[in-house]
Amino acid sequence: MSIKHFSQEIEKGLTSPAYLLYADNQYLLEEAVMAVKRIVPETEIDFNFNVFDLDSADRIPMPEEITGALNTISFFGNRKYVAVKNSQKLSTKDFKKFQSYITDPSPDAVLIMLYSGTMKKDLKGNIKGIKTICLDIREQDLPFWIKEKARHKGLAINDEAIEYLIGTVGTDIGLLSSEVEKLALLGKEIININNIREIVEGSRDYSVFDLTGALREKNTEKVFRVYKVLAERLEPYNLLGAINWQYNRMMQTAMNASQKDYYNKVFGLLNDADIQIKSSGGAYPMEYLLVRLLQL
Repeated sequence: MSIKHFSQEIEKGLTSPAYLLYADNQYLLEEAVMAVKRIVPETEIDFNFNVFDLDSADRIPMPEEITGALNTISFFGNRKYVAVKNSQKLSTKDFKKFQSYITDPSPDAVLIMLYSGTMKKDLKGNIKGIKTICLDIREQDLPFWIKEKARHKGLAINDEAIEYLIGTVGTDIGLLSSEVEKLALLGKEIININNIREIVEGSRDYSVFDLTGALREKNTEKVFRVYKVLAERLEPYNLLGAINWQYNRMMQTAMNASQKDYYNKVFGLLNDADIQIKSSGGAYPMEYLLVRLLQL
């Protein structure tokens, strides 16, 4: 099961008595806790939403304490949600104590165990009765995740805008989340590609479209004038992503072999620059890239 399945479970109100949510990315586990919290009416948060941390610096809760909270009658007649962070810290012996609860769970409570990292082999045989969902996001699921995150902020974001956002920011969940937070501050309900450019590129004096246009025109003076402005607002990796996205869009209109060969060379240079930026190899990788693109 994937992040999409978890979203579906949230929409249904987490109808299973027990869940095990696991991910390598800690941010996604924290986000899952917040998603569960949103299910609970605000007036009931203090009574029907409990979080236990098995890696707490203050005090490590015992399994019996957690199952005790699950079996306590919920207030207001609604379901109680009990989240257990860092379940990977549980020994096999302690995990089996939860198994006895899961065989006869409270009808008024939901257990959500959050597990950081890859599940241990000996654990897989002890999760009978627990709905297990992997929260790690595959690259093909990123658009869905961005749309869902935006929706919770009251935003509708179209596919072209999402494609541009991923192309310029990359696939880092934390960075993408930060950009969505910025978009929420625009005061708009519908987000399009121009809004994304405004957030990612900043001032509208020059854009990546101006840069790629100048490159196609072989206008060296304009290329470096535009680049100087963009470089003050964008990190090299973001700027490279935006250039890559724009060339990818242009490549889709390539009609003949000569044009296709040109774009193949462009993407080869972009890939070289990407490697240099990530490895910090070579001096002035972006400037060197622009020079090479002008020479094509």
